[in-house]
Amino acid sequence: MPVRHKWAVFFIHIAMDWQLIVPNERGWREAGLQEAWEVRLRVGQGAEVIGPAGAWQGSHLLTPAEVAQAAQALSGHSLAAHGRELKEGFLPLPGGHRLGVCGVAGPEGFREITSLCVRLAHQVKGVGDGVFSAVRGRHTLIIGPPGAGKTTLLRDLVRLYSLAGVQVALADSRGEIAACREGRPQLDVGPRTDVLTGLEKAQALMLLIRSMGPQVAAADEIGGEEDAKALLDAIRCGVTVLTTAHGRSLEEARQRGGLSALFREKAFEAFVVLENVGKQPRVTLAKEREEPE
Repeated sequence: MPVRHKWAVFFIHIAMDWQLIVPNERGWREAGLQEAWEVRLRVGQGAEVIGPAGAWQGSHLLTPAEVAQAAQALSGHSLAAHGRELKEGFLPLPGGHRLGVCGVAGPEGFREITSLCVRLAHQVKGVGDGVFSAVRGRHTLIIGPPGAGKTTLLRDLVRLYSLAGVQVALADSRGEIAACREGRPQLDVGPRTDVLTGLEKAQALMLLIRSMGPQVAAADEIGGEEDAKALLDAIRCGVTVLTTAHGRSLEEARQRGGLSALFREKAFEAFVVLENVGKQPRVTLAKEREEPE
């Protein structure tokens, strides 16, 4: 049952298994919280709900105590136990959602939390239909800015590969792709997909390739040198790789850290660029973008 506060509803969405404090029950219902992409809580501001219909902002100005209370509730009242994740500025939530945290940080974690961003995962089956035939069997990199739908598209491509009879290994380090609970995916990633959570991407990819013999290996948000090395090793093992990276364009992604090594090795055969939510993905094949030697 919801726990009522003088200003808020402690809302538990059982089907997606997530908890959230949002001011003004009537307001968030009108804002379409069920379809929202993000909910932002900031000290001194009204809670903001962002979704397909635009942005809604509550009239109640949040206090430091209320934002801290929301952070504790979202962490399952064990915020201090998630120090490792919080050092990276985020905390994975059940159901594939993600809690972003901002404020005053110190060596032991956040001393004061002033802003929260809850990114809500939504499975959109069929979002990959328009690109699957173009990228199938090709080492593929999905590129886009935060919130453009990279993870949503990756999840659907994994599902489509799996439905096509392909053995897929998914390194879901943050639990945002398959939303596993007790090791079992709560989101549909297909019947022939093996999911590994709890390990960093590079380690998870190598373990999956050795133990599960996949035809396709998938992971989200590749960026570091170790991630790049693991992908190159997977390719050399004859596995097709599918992954994502932050960037607003192919050229921007090419300049990012560990990704530069993958571009030097011409590891990817197809690129899917997501410019914004709701826009049609743009597919570029490697031979189309390579310049003459």
